[in-house]
Amino acid sequence: MSGAELIRAAGPVFWILFALSVYTLYLVLAGLFRRKATARTLDRLGDLAQFAPLLGLFGTSLGMIRAFLALAFGTTGLDFNQDPAQGIAEALTNTGMGLFVAVVAYGGRVLLGAMEGGEE
Repeated sequence: MSGAELIRAAGPVFWILFALSVYTLYLVLAGLFRRKATARTLDRLGDLAQFAPLLGLFGTSLGMIRAFLALAFGTTGLDFNQDPAQGIAEALTNTGMGLFVAVVAYGGRVLLGAMEGGEE
């Protein structure tokens, strides 16, 4: 499976996580260029670090449901032409993207907090 096929099979949750990753990178880079971060920015990064894995888990659940539906209805003749591997690819892609957003957000929060001389 190529990268383009993987992104195509990723499902709608992936695109929400992609938008959150862009926002997370914006917050971290803006804080680094300004050489300071507000408490509001640190709170947002902390919230993103907590929310992204949950959203990734939601995408994982949807992908696994899609894979099991493909297994269940694939042999019955119903119009459900989907490979179970697509559902598994969706699940793993969303899991990875959720963890990526969380790691970047948490790392950015720690880095920016240390630049401010905080406890983190």
